[in-house]
Amino acid sequence: MDWRIFHAVDEFASDHRWLAHATYDFETVGVVLYAAAVCLLWLASAPGGERRLKFAALSGAASGALGLLINQAIARIWHRPRPYESHAHVYHLTNSRDPSFPSDHATAAFGIAFGVYAFDRRVGRVFIAIATLIAVGRMIVGAHYLTDILASLGVALVSAFLVWRFGRPLLYRGIVLLERLTDPLVRRFHERRGHATV
Repeated sequence: MDWRIFHAVDEFASDHRWLAHATYDFETVGVVLYAAAVCLLWLASAPGGERRLKFAALSGAASGALGLLINQAIARIWHRPRPYESHAHVYHLTNSRDPSFPSDHATAAFGIAFGVYAFDRRVGRVFIAIATLIAVGRMIVGAHYLTDILASLGVALVSAFLVWRFGRPLLYRGIVLLERLTDPLVRRFHERRGHATV
């Protein structure tokens, strides 16, 4: 079943190579912009104000990082070859030799999204939508099977839950430390924005 789904997606990508290449370009640039969005989410909090967005940003970063650590543990137990390593002549736009199961891209993207959602559902929905595009894109470019993506979804959910349930004290300490560095950088911007809205 896993191969049949991958093969169907792969044939579609091969028949619509413009879409596959556009997806590859989106993932190349989009992943960087996605990470930058987490930083912007942090900086969107006015110094001395509510810390909800800071909690969301740091939770997202922590959940994504934890998910990647779990992936490394899984890879030590089972190194699943990439689809193009196991099946000759499949269409693909990546040549990574990292384990296929789970997908690091999808795990990090969903981990960040669920971590953000745990503290801000409105913003979190946007991150989840983008993470879904990234995850689907991993299949379109021929990098992963569907079960790799589903496993990433599960790892990300567990990671975000653990951070939300047990990591709040550490998140708070991290916020207090980091905002000493970032608040002075954005204070003037937020002050100008406050005067503009008066």
